[in-house]
Amino acid sequence: MARQSGDLGTRKNFRVDLYKQGFLIPTPEAPWIECLIVDVSATGACLDVGALAVPDLFGLAFTAGGEVLRVCSLVWRRGELIGARFVTAKELRQGLVPTDVDTKVPAPAD
Repeated sequence: MARQSGDLGTRKNFRVDLYKQGFLIPTPEAPWIECLIVDVSATGACLDVGALAVPDLFGLAFTAGGEVLRVCSLVWRRGELIGARFVTAKELRQGLVPTDVDTKVPAPAD
C-alpha cells in the first residue's frame, strides 16, 4: 500500500512510497525490463533496477499494459537505486540533453 512521506527534508515535493512493479523501457524498440518503483513524486521517481545499465533518457511504464507511461531522465545512481526526473513534452521538443549523473555513494549511517 502506498503512503505519503511526511518529512520533506531538503526535497521540494512530497514523495509517495509505492513499492510497486514497473517497467523500464531503455529504447522504444527494446523489450521492457521489470523494475521496482520505490517512490514517486510530481517530478520524478526512485527505482530499484538492480545491476541494470540505464540510459540517460528512458521510458517508465507504471502498468504492464502501458496505460501509464512517463519519459524519464536519469539523475543519480546509488548502487541498485536510481533517481529519475520526469521529462516534459516541451523539453523533448526542445531536444533535452540529460545532465551528468550523480553517482556519489552516500556516507554510511551511524
